[in-house]
Amino acid sequence: MPFLLLMPSYNQDRFIGEAVDSILAQDDPDWELWILDNSTDGTPERMARYDDPRIRFHHQPQRSDPGQCLNWMLERARGREFSYVHTDNRLLPGYVRAMRAALSDAELALAYCDMYLMDAVGHRTALYRRGPFDLPRLMSMSPLGVPFAATTALATALGGFSRDDVADDVLFCTRAHGLARYRYLREPLIDYRHHEASRSTRHGGFGDVQRAAIDTFRAALPELESRSLDPLSRMREALAEIAQDIRWAAEDQVLRIARIGIRWHPDDDPLAGLWRAGLVHFPGLERRHGAPSAFAVLRTVRAGVLNPALLLWRRRRVRAAMERVVAASAERFEYILLALAQLCAPRGADTFELGSRDPITLWAAALLEAGLGWKRAHPGMASSRADAAPGPEVLLLDLSGRAQPGAGTGSRATAPGRPALAC
Repeated sequence: MPFLLLMPSYNQDRFIGEAVDSILAQDDPDWELWILDNSTDGTPERMARYDDPRIRFHHQPQRSDPGQCLNWMLERARGREFSYVHTDNRLLPGYVRAMRAALSDAELALAYCDMYLMDAVGHRTALYRRGPFDLPRLMSMSPLGVPFAATTALATALGGFSRDDVADDVLFCTRAHGLARYRYLREPLIDYRHHEASRSTRHGGFGDVQRAAIDTFRAALPELESRSLDPLSRMREALAEIAQDIRWAAEDQVLRIARIGIRWHPDDDPLAGLWRAGLVHFPGLERRHGAPSAFAVLRTVRAGVLNPALLLWRRRRVRAAMERVVAASAERFEYILLALAQLCAPRGADTFELGSRDPITLWAAALLEAGLGWKRAHPGMASSRADAAPGPEVLLLDLSGRAQPGAGTGSRATAPGRPALAC
């Protein structure tokens, strides 16, 4: 059966020829290209130039969203596999062959690949390695969407694509978790174009598309939970694992320091001690967020916590070691955090309160302020909405590892019914 390439089309006369030509150049010729076009530009005239019987072009003047177009094509096309293809991207010659092979061993399967990024005129600007997707990443601010391929049986099991949804591709890929086998092809098989008329730009830019993704995740939660999945708990666990890896690395450095005679205060948490000494840097966490200055190590030395000469001799090595650990997971931490905070907080909330002042929580606070524009609440101050005393709509943020619902454990308790991001 032919591999189905499904292409919703709306006013992409400028690019659709490149997309179709890249499909005609596939080294696996057993495919069908279905295009449902709602354009008001010259797309129908451009497509009239192609006479290949594998191209099924349909023009409907009334505007439909991509999900509706995809469902219309899936109802009429016949094939075991399909790929959701954008009109402004180019497939590399091995795309159909590789995707067909990746989907061949399971009835319910979804496959995706790496891709080249290109500008409006078609020049490659970067190579994007998409990496594996577990459930926390699927529901993060770095979700899985177009380009991807799947079995038509999976589309049937999910009831097709959502309608009137900017993030219909993201919702499809997220809802598939727990049903489908995911296949990651570790090679670039597509040129992905970003330009002023691309879908993300038309819908208000990247920020609005991200907000649409959060609405998508909210819509997917009941279905995922019905499969005995607990996405929010998995996301908390992912953040806790990253935080714990950083803490273990800090303890390792403290032990290595102790071997050369540097004294460490016995009551100090290893990570907190290194951070206060200025030996750990978290991306985005600056002095205005509570980070120590570059000379903090000297103040720590003067306080008698560490051996001055040996610490100054060792600090570059310690900083480099901790920087590698933090950098390895900083992007995953940020993307999961930003999504989870919005899912835990009431819809429309934009304020949080610190439940702890440990380095990981302060880092998370700085990311919420920079990434979402959220404000930090200050208890006892009511001069403005941002400084109002925390109420039930204010998210409690505590990533110290000590927070427990309803009990004080060295940091502020997570009260029952209070929205909280605690782990």
